[in-house]
Amino acid sequence: MPSIYRLAGVSAVALVLIIVVFFTNTVDVDYQWHRLAPGKNKISEDGPVAGGMPLRIMFLGASVTRGEVSTGDRGYRKYLRDKLTAMGNPVNFVGFNRFGDFPDNDVEGYGSNRIRQLRDHAEQAVPYLQPNLVLIQVGTSDCFQNDDTIHILKRMRELVEYLIEASPRATVILSTLLTTPDLTFEDCMKGANAQIRQAATDLLREGKPVAMAEMHYDQGLPGRPMPSDIGNDRIHPTDEGYFMMGEIFLEKIREVEEKGFLKYPVKNGIADDGDASREVEDQLKEKGEKEHPLKV
Repeated sequence: MPSIYRLAGVSAVALVLIIVVFFTNTVDVDYQWHRLAPGKNKISEDGPVAGGMPLRIMFLGASVTRGEVSTGDRGYRKYLRDKLTAMGNPVNFVGFNRFGDFPDNDVEGYGSNRIRQLRDHAEQAVPYLQPNLVLIQVGTSDCFQNDDTIHILKRMRELVEYLIEASPRATVILSTLLTTPDLTFEDCMKGANAQIRQAATDLLREGKPVAMAEMHYDQGLPGRPMPSDIGNDRIHPTDEGYFMMGEIFLEKIREVEEKGFLKYPVKNGIADDGDASREVEDQLKEKGEKEHPLKV
């Protein structure tokens, strides 16, 4: 009988230790994110984009661009980076902001920013960083903050024209806004999307290196986030929704490759691989913020 009591005592101690370890360790972000990402550890069978061209990518937008509320705040950016590097492309994400639990997390993403605010950020960063690919996801805050939503087309067009002027080797991929389960704002999101599509159509007709990534499910395309793929805050997608967005952007990167839009980035000292070095990027950020302070 005493041996039984000793065994029970050891088991109880072991159980307490398990509980302590479980509840005191932080969430393993890498494990959780890799577990959720579809095909995360599978090397893509596709060849590199544009023969392995270095992709200096700027993500321009607000909180969805930043990947807020996703595991590790990685959103679709880390997903896209892993896909592109697996294909064989050197990738460097550039921007004056850094956000997300992964090394190359540079981004021009600022929470709650509207299109007009992103234009100011772009004027500060783009001339110095010279991206050759810009992915835009912005406009949700224009709707939720009711910021002159009938003129989104004009503001979006002017933003894209500025990007191409400030970084002549850049290709720009615009994206429409996600759905929201908040019916108070869904009509505005759809109206904004109609303007974004028109802006992309007009720019393409004029021969600009532009593509349009459709994110809203109402256009009948597969693999678009549904209301069930939007989180409890009714704005940000779930991890699965972010991965869908990454796949849509990847599809559009292939499209602009096929159209011959992509050009090698300007050689201005920025490393081809964003994990290699940030020294030059830090210097350019300091210079850009000094020479072109944001408007108050």
